[in-house]
Amino acid sequence: MTLLSPIASASPVRAPTPAAATAAFEHWLHERYGSITGYWTCPRAQIITGRIDCLAEVRAGRTWHQTSASERLLGGRITFSHVDDVAWIRHWWPYSRRFIIRSHEDVPGVIAVNSPAYDWGFLAQEIHGLAPGHTIRADAYDGYGAGWFRFYLFTCAARTELITCTNKLGDVMRYRPQ
Repeated sequence: MTLLSPIASASPVRAPTPAAATAAFEHWLHERYGSITGYWTCPRAQIITGRIDCLAEVRAGRTWHQTSASERLLGGRITFSHVDDVAWIRHWWPYSRRFIIRSHEDVPGVIAVNSPAYDWGFLAQEIHGLAPGHTIRADAYDGYGAGWFRFYLFTCAARTELITCTNKLGDVMRYRPQ
């Protein structure tokens, strides 16, 4: 399904500019979810063959949404396609292998997360073996995520047998390697 935004642009053959796309995405997110707080972006690095990919993590009431969409110009208007949304109420899921197995990673241990929206198994694989007392930055996206660092760049700190990773949006993973 393609949704039209009321924000127009001049060129029907190219991707919208990052500024126009981000403004249209913000407007569309407000229409979809109402009053929101959070972060959304359509970065230049995500322009791909006549479209720009956008990503948001927003809170509407108690519900969090990680929403992605592709935008392109069609007839002078910005259109949205390939919309994907993961919605949750932030809470701690119990320690388990659930989020490791879901991302098809073979990493020993268990994790607890406060958000289901990330490739937590990929992040656990990156930080497995981090020595106690050390801190690193790790990327939780298995792909080209340039421009999406608020979402996918985590600071991970090892304390004894527990590694805690947090991003700038407040998403947290606690990993107990075994």
